[in-house]
Amino acid sequence: MTSAIAMFDLLSPPLVGLIGFASSRASLCTVRAVAEVLTSQRAWLLTSFAKAAAWTTVVSGVIALVSPTSATQVLERLPHGLGLVGGFLFGVGAAINGGCSLSTLQRLADGDLSMLGTLTAYILGSLAFNALSRELGFTTLQALPTCWQGGHPWGSALLCLLLLWVSWEVIRLWRPAAAAIRFHQRLVSPAYRLSSTAALLGIAGGLLYQLQGSWTYTNYLRAVTASWLGAGAAPSAFHGLLLVALLGGMLLSSLQRGSFALKRHWHLHLPRRLAGGFLMGIGGTLVPGGNDTLILSAIPPLSLWALFNYLSLLSGIAAVMLVTRAMSGHLPQVECVQDECH
Repeated sequence: MTSAIAMFDLLSPPLVGLIGFASSRASLCTVRAVAEVLTSQRAWLLTSFAKAAAWTTVVSGVIALVSPTSATQVLERLPHGLGLVGGFLFGVGAAINGGCSLSTLQRLADGDLSMLGTLTAYILGSLAFNALSRELGFTTLQALPTCWQGGHPWGSALLCLLLLWVSWEVIRLWRPAAAAIRFHQRLVSPAYRLSSTAALLGIAGGLLYQLQGSWTYTNYLRAVTASWLGAGAAPSAFHGLLLVALLGGMLLSSLQRGSFALKRHWHLHLPRRLAGGFLMGIGGTLVPGGNDTLILSAIPPLSLWALFNYLSLLSGIAAVMLVTRAMSGHLPQVECVQDECH
């Protein structure tokens, strides 16, 4: 039994690498998603995140129903209101930083060294909140309840509906150019369709949810800083390997399509990265986790509070952008043509 579990664990790094590779090809970013809504009055990017969460729900839900003991622990913050505050702070920080959790690593993999400042400040922000929480003891973490564990009939009904949607989505995605473009050509395409990326992220995310629980790097950094203060167990070295695999998948994508280039004058952006990263660290510790954790780990078990936290995160991004537009008169335009965004 132990050897079987270890064998399945070996699938985790390639799955995380696939998420890194695919997200890089579609330039997925929650900050850009909100900017698209505000500047183009469209929501192609936000829809792709919803699809990724739906795919993750289907894959993880089916596995959980077949093997109820396979689900691993995902955490939520108590009282729940602090999670809402955390989501808003993370969104504000991401907007100031110019990128959310995945896009921060994507831009680092493309050669923007200023994103190292974001990650450093994220750790400092997480440390600051963990230290405050340890001293005052006003909040706790608990295991996130899932509808699969309770056998809720509404959860099974929703899963059946999502299975029907997944069947239709597979046909829709494969049909347009199945005869003209081979699979390996699609794999190395410089830009992925948003729906294709959502499917890849969701399938990999659903498998990872059952194998590793909340595997995301924002949750890893939260757990690491908590362990430094004696406020929690240290994450495993294997969990750290998954972070390396995520960045490795993004770097492979960058090198393969020729987008890697060390950015000049990157240090000029450090003040924004440090300020944004610090707020993201506080918010990501409160939630717990960033937008990657919410989409691929917390929302798929059908947690309403996780959904509310994500909406709060979006409102934090929107608040900064609306203030920016009021002060400067404009926002950078984000245009997505149907199912592709460049």
